[in-house]
Amino acid sequence: MMSDSAPEQSGLRPARRAPANASWMNQATTAYGSSYQPPQSATVIAPEPYTPQPYDAVYLDGLEDPAPPEIRVAGLAEDTVAPLNQMSPEPQGQLPPGARDGVFQRIYFTGTWLPRVEDEADTLGFGELETGVVFGFPFMRRDTPLLVTPQFGVHFLENSAALDVPSTLYDTGVEFRHLRKFGGGPWAMDVSATVGYYSDFDQSSGDALRVTGRGIGVYESSPTTKWLLGAAYLNRAGASVLPIFGVMFEPTPTSRFEAIFPRPRFLWQTPGSQPGGDERWVYVGGEFGGGVWSITRPSTGDLDVINYSDWRLLVGYERKITGGLSTRYETGYVFKRELEYDSATPDVSLDDTLFLRAGLTY
Repeated sequence: MMSDSAPEQSGLRPARRAPANASWMNQATTAYGSSYQPPQSATVIAPEPYTPQPYDAVYLDGLEDPAPPEIRVAGLAEDTVAPLNQMSPEPQGQLPPGARDGVFQRIYFTGTWLPRVEDEADTLGFGELETGVVFGFPFMRRDTPLLVTPQFGVHFLENSAALDVPSTLYDTGVEFRHLRKFGGGPWAMDVSATVGYYSDFDQSSGDALRVTGRGIGVYESSPTTKWLLGAAYLNRAGASVLPIFGVMFEPTPTSRFEAIFPRPRFLWQTPGSQPGGDERWVYVGGEFGGGVWSITRPSTGDLDVINYSDWRLLVGYERKITGGLSTRYETGYVFKRELEYDSATPDVSLDDTLFLRAGLTY
């Protein structure tokens, strides 16, 4: 038999004695299963020390920092939450096409003339001047703005005495409009409401204060096709609610078909246009015109409300300069003209006429 010092003399390390309660055997059996067989000898031979090779070296300071994960919010078209190692900026988003940075968006001025073509009692000439300023405010997100438009208009009537209406009518109001696209999907909406005061400014009347509005849902079935469905609340006698429906189709980059009731148009881009910067369009179309005013009857001094409506076929030319002065010219034929009174005065069917319109937008 070998003595206790024999392992040291032979170059072997002395064996470690097992604990008296043999708990290490129970742990091994639990970890590996019942098939595990503990070694029979208590002597353990130590392996040679591990010597790393040059190609095994790993230099941690030479590794690149892992990129933080991107965070997306469901339903939004863009990443609006900053990575974990950055400060979270205010949501920006893309501005709608043609929009300016800042609150001021545009100012417009429009002049329209419907001449009195015949010297008869049932003819009525109109001269109109309208102006407005559009301001844009972020509404939750920068790319879903709230547009606020104070506007003012004045109408000069020719042959007004024969129809017992004032010679001058006024429009004042503020329009609130909201545009929103729902995430990266095909749906969008365009809703607006206008609070205005429409009268001859002769006497104050609650009928002069009117609220109008519209709501339109837009479905983009393809990059060149959009379907529209909605309604306009005109707050007029005989045409209080008007449906809005149709399709916008761009068969080519230089043509657009807007088959939308009640203002259809077909547009062609002319040579010399610069898409997105200086676009020039020729178009044909139609529209529904008119308005409602609280008035004082010149013959009696009584308060009344008149409702004027017409249909128009038109041809026009528009030059749209992004960030610059845009111009518009239109002419056409006006028909189905009606002048209605809230009082017992009989309504009047007015003669057809022509119209000219010019507009500036900056």
